[in-house]
Amino acid sequence: MKLWAFLAVLSSMSAVQYVDGSRILFISAIASKSHKGFFTAVIDKMAENGHQVTIVSPYKPSKEKKNIREVVLSDLDITSVLPNLFEGGTMTGPTTIMSVAPKICSDALGRKEVQELLKEKFDVGILSIFLSDCFLSLFYQMKIPVMQICPTGPIGPISALAGIPSFPSFVTNPFLRSFHPLTFKERMLNALADTASTAAVENIVLPNIDAECRRQGLCPADMPSLNELKKNVTVMVVNSVRSMESPPRPSMASIVYVGGIHCHEAKPLPEDLEEWAAGAGEDGFIFFSLGSVVKPSNMPENYRKILVEAFRSLKQRVLWKWDEDTMEDLPPNVRLGKWLPQQDILGDPRLKVFITHGGALSTQESIYHGTPVIGLPVFADQMTNMAEVQEQGWGRVLVWKELTSELLRDTIHTVITDDKLRAEVKRRSSLMRDTPQDPGQLVNYWVDYVIRHNGAHHLKSPLHSMPWYKLYNVDVWLTVTGVLLLILLIILKLLLVCLRCLTSRFKQKKD
Repeated sequence: MKLWAFLAVLSSMSAVQYVDGSRILFISAIASKSHKGFFTAVIDKMAENGHQVTIVSPYKPSKEKKNIREVVLSDLDITSVLPNLFEGGTMTGPTTIMSVAPKICSDALGRKEVQELLKEKFDVGILSIFLSDCFLSLFYQMKIPVMQICPTGPIGPISALAGIPSFPSFVTNPFLRSFHPLTFKERMLNALADTASTAAVENIVLPNIDAECRRQGLCPADMPSLNELKKNVTVMVVNSVRSMESPPRPSMASIVYVGGIHCHEAKPLPEDLEEWAAGAGEDGFIFFSLGSVVKPSNMPENYRKILVEAFRSLKQRVLWKWDEDTMEDLPPNVRLGKWLPQQDILGDPRLKVFITHGGALSTQESIYHGTPVIGLPVFADQMTNMAEVQEQGWGRVLVWKELTSELLRDTIHTVITDDKLRAEVKRRSSLMRDTPQDPGQLVNYWVDYVIRHNGAHHLKSPLHSMPWYKLYNVDVWLTVTGVLLLILLIILKLLLVCLRCLTSRFKQKKD
């Protein structure tokens, strides 16, 4: 008996060991640099676990790493096609990207270095959910299991792609700044926005990418549609901390939450930056960054002057991420930097407040390091992210069109001196760090799981094969309502018949 138990343990161990050193093909053909930051953290964890990872991306690596090979798609940086994000509405950037995605995706897929990958053997493919869908044809031809990875949480149309039922009655669309509990009007707008965005992805965006891929001869003629292939992918890795989703929402076993995987403890600042921060004294310093997609020098001159005037009036020093070497009217308390070690800065105890564009990664890093924020969002979901921060009570949000130097200065003072606000962000930092399993271990487990079970199709959500009226039992409740109305009608008719009989008898007796 003991021998059989020993052999069973050995067999179990060998089943898990079988995936060590697997070859992973990671595709992120259309992405921002912030997306690459999240993806890099995931890839690093897989490489550290012994996997050989090949990543296809538009961005050059900062350095070579063991077990990681980068296939760089030069000249495919999406920032080159984006308009000035300070102009137009919040949807200008996303709509521009969606309009050019079919051609960019197929152009990337058709690159010689990408097509050469068909000659290699991989054990699993991981595809960014962000408009790189034509690469599903690559995995289809390789006949390997596929996972999806999302740089945000499972929100809006992503919920449908992940196979999660949507509840717009309390889970808000990422482009609407409303929060639970929703009014009737907000629930209606939210439901319409969810329906419209999901329909646009499934009926316009994906078919357009599919059509361009086939037009260029990159998608095989016998290949199912990209919509079908996408719905056959079961496991999705998302950049969200499930225990911190507000309000809590339903999920599926196939959704892997690795939010904060890119966060790390702060390291000492570079020597020159450390000397500058130390010179700030007890007043400390402020950090201002608009992220990696927004080009700071594109901001209208009146906005820049407002910022300069406000920063000049502060007793704190200001560290400003700026894409040029100098600024003509730069105040003496302000330092510019083209690249700055953001997490090391956020974790510095001398930092008083982080003024941010409100991207998902920056928001998570602020929570992780317990740093209060002031949001100056520019486009897409940044507005909603920052509105949520203010709603949760650990930061404030400002609107560019309403910005004045006095308002910015007063808001900075409020955030720095508000003990309740600072306590709330510290509480949230504690919540974020209190997880049952390290995100790196989690993502490695699920990569191995998908390989072991050849795609893990047993986890596929039935949502993909069910029309909405069946999913939410609309036909059932209409039938029940109809039957109840019919019964009510029959009862009313019987009552009328009885009433007529009684009336007739009463008249006969009276006569």
